[in-house]
Amino acid sequence: MAVEKVTFTLPKELVRRLEKVPAGKRSMLVKKAVERELDREVAVAALKRMKGKTIWKEKYHPNLLRAKDFASFRPLKSRLTG
Repeated sequence: MAVEKVTFTLPKELVRRLEKVPAGKRSMLVKKAVERELDREVAVAALKRMKGKTIWKEKYHPNLLRAKDFASFRPLKSRLTG
C-alpha cells in the first residue's frame, strides 16, 4: 500500500494524549480513527438518503413478524446475558 505523509492541526490536549501512544503505533491509531470516522459519515449519509423510505417489507420476511422470531438471529452471548 502506498503511503503519504500529511500535516494537519489538532488541539493541544489531543496532541498531548497522542504523544502518550508509543511512536511506532501513532500512525496506525490515527489511520484507524480516520477510517472509522469516514465510514461512519458514509453510513450516516446513506441513512439520511433513505429517510422516509420503507426498507422492511413483511412480505419478504414472513418468518420475522414477531420479536420472538428474531431470537435465533441474535448472537449467542446476548441470548445468554439478556
